[in-house]
Amino acid sequence: MNFLWLRPGAFDSFLRDMRLIATISIFSVLLGSLLPATNAAAPASAKGVTVQEFRGWPDSLVLEASGVHAIVAPAVGGRILQYGVSGENILYEDPKSFGKILANYQSGFSVGGYQCDIGPELRGIPDHEALWVGLHQWKILKDFTVRVTSEKDVSVGVQLEKQILIEPGSGDLGITQEMRNISDKEVAHCLWDRTLCKNDGFAFFPLNRKSRFKAGWSLRRTVNGKFIYDGDKPAAANVRILKGMLVARCEGPATKVGADCAAGWIAYVRGRLLLVKYFPFFAEGNYTDGGNSVELYYDERVAELEPLSPEVRLQPGGSYMFPEKWTLIELEKEVLTFEKAAELVKRIPPSPFGRK
Repeated sequence: MNFLWLRPGAFDSFLRDMRLIATISIFSVLLGSLLPATNAAAPASAKGVTVQEFRGWPDSLVLEASGVHAIVAPAVGGRILQYGVSGENILYEDPKSFGKILANYQSGFSVGGYQCDIGPELRGIPDHEALWVGLHQWKILKDFTVRVTSEKDVSVGVQLEKQILIEPGSGDLGITQEMRNISDKEVAHCLWDRTLCKNDGFAFFPLNRKSRFKAGWSLRRTVNGKFIYDGDKPAAANVRILKGMLVARCEGPATKVGADCAAGWIAYVRGRLLLVKYFPFFAEGNYTDGGNSVELYYDERVAELEPLSPEVRLQPGGSYMFPEKWTLIELEKEVLTFEKAAELVKRIPPSPFGRK
């Protein structure tokens, strides 16, 4: 698959809009109307989107372009369940949860894939299952573009919405994640991308040369029953620092690391497939989950890539958006070592969002 960068067309326009969005905290318009979404059949002219049952979930949205596919399931949180090329899906799926929905299983099932959550995790936010796995309304906006919208979750005063575009020339994904205050008082959260990939690959991202952490990165520890991030003397068996890059082999005991990554990307390689996730970094942002703008969790099942927005305070009716770009790159050879994973930085152009 060719790696196309800022090519003319739909995705180029999307990125121009995203650069604007990345400099504004509260606003009301992005790529069309922000009125509440309603379920709608695909318009006759819509290309790149079909609606079908998937894994027992009805009305799943299948986006396809240039041999790349993404599957979005409104029935379980409007999450992306698959993102892959040549028939290979890099995201983690849990077969035990296929077909389950919140109406029948109030809690206790994990679907996998990508979901936009709210944080910070360290604060211990109340449960918000309506946002996490609840039924989302959906709409096909235009060719290659869909929108999914959560119910209003009064437990946290928030409603979430995502717009997802698959670029017809490359299969890259453009994702906007929006948080709205639907309460009658101020709310304060960050947006927290949680993308579960299949484990046993290598995750990596550049360290910040001006990091707030003495070590340049941090390790989540439990102290007196609470999570903290240790940035002074972090150490993990499956983590190495190679030429300014943190590289982690994603397997083994549960481990979570973080960093104030100014480069604005995190990558994951498994076999011959490389996933790169781009996001804006705000140098003056209030990153309240231990000071991290990106986090990585892994265990014996999954590798979870977690870009984070700064925490924002929203007045009633206010909204905030956090954009991302994803791309998949097919490699000539499997990547089997830390060193070979670190070398892939040569294949990754800078973030389209830049540093704010």
